[in-house]
Amino acid sequence: MINEHYVNFGFTLSDKIPKEIALEFVAIRQFAIAVFASLEPHKREAIIDTLSKSESPEMKDIVKNLKLIPKS
Repeated sequence: MINEHYVNFGFTLSDKIPKEIALEFVAIRQFAIAVFASLEPHKREAIIDTLSKSESPEMKDIVKNLKLIPKS
């Protein structure tokens, strides 16, 4: 069961991306985070560990947001 908590996620996107496409990216990220939040804590930790190895600024932004999700 997903507990409802408000977390102020910050999504960083390039100004070069048209607004309509940027909004789609944000929606996809929000969906992915909602799915991630429903996983068991050990699975979430394994995903964070794997994604943390990426040097991509975009992935670092996603990992930062994943770490904001309460563990309960």
